[in-house]
Amino acid sequence: MKSGFLHLLVLWVLALHCFAAEVTHAHVDYDDGHYLVRVVMKIEAEVDTVYAILTDFDNLTSLNKAIKLSRLLKSDGKHHLVTIEAEGCVWFFCQEIIQTQWVTERGNGYISAVTLPERSNLEYGRVLWHIRQEDEYTVISYRSDVVPKFFVPPLIGTYIMKNKMLEKAQQTIQNIERIAQENENY
Repeated sequence: MKSGFLHLLVLWVLALHCFAAEVTHAHVDYDDGHYLVRVVMKIEAEVDTVYAILTDFDNLTSLNKAIKLSRLLKSDGKHHLVTIEAEGCVWFFCQEIIQTQWVTERGNGYISAVTLPERSNLEYGRVLWHIRQEDEYTVISYRSDVVPKFFVPPLIGTYIMKNKMLEKAQQTIQNIERIAQENENY
């Protein structure tokens, strides 16, 4: 079971509370077409359970309602070809996001993903997750760098895009914690 790279997660990220899920650090920046996201979260769940949820590639739709489809296309050991389709809306502007990426389980709680632009509507995409235990919490660090191929209207602007990305990240972390608590033996 592999889940992964909520690279989308990044594109539609953060809202706040539910159980003990907490965003301890969140930063979104825009630089020359790149949306750069860094989020650090802590939740009450076992590290192995969180890792299993994030690598259950056929079930990423349970992590965020913006994700409409997730599918594991191919797996070779710790390397997985995953496709994700999501939809995000800001006011009247809605955009379908399609991405296929190579996800690599790197060990020590690290998972990375690289978007394949020829099979995505993202020009560029890189994601790095780190899942680790800290006291009684699991800490999840998420970094991404995304360049959309699609047009983002100036009316929407980077400020609103940043807020939407952070909102979806918070929703996702809350859902990870909920799923982990509902399925202690995930």
